[in-house]
Amino acid sequence: MLFLVLQLGEERYAIEAGDIVEIVPFLRLRALPQAPPYVAGVFDYRGELVPVIDMQALVRGEPSRPLMTTRIVVVRYVDEQVGERRLGLLTEEVVETLRRDPGEFQPAGIEVGEAPYLGPMTRDAQGLVQQIRIEQLLPAPVRRQLFPEAAS
Repeated sequence: MLFLVLQLGEERYAIEAGDIVEIVPFLRLRALPQAPPYVAGVFDYRGELVPVIDMQALVRGEPSRPLMTTRIVVVRYVDEQVGERRLGLLTEEVVETLRRDPGEFQPAGIEVGEAPYLGPMTRDAQGLVQQIRIEQLLPAPVRRQLFPEAAS
């Protein structure tokens, strides 16, 4: 299976390539007042308003910087109440792709209740890579904020 590797600070994280719709350059986002700090905003993606999660802010607690390498990874977010929607993941650096059998990812040894999106890990020549579970990224209150039509 193919994974896209993101660099967040000194750590690397992997997203299943099958979840990715497109990788777009960083662009100006419309802020969403009262949203959690890791919700970077929203943008018009091919006629659809797509909320964007700042992965650096979510995982590391500090906002992404607008660098030449900063990208928005548009992914398929699938949820029982929302259905399938587009979600943008803001990241300072898309590093590479990684081919791994899903069985090569091992439990991290600790479950972080506040971060259920952090999945198992694998290693390569550069060190550890932790999988991000797209379907677990949004806690219910944030999901209702970003996709209010699904709450009704």
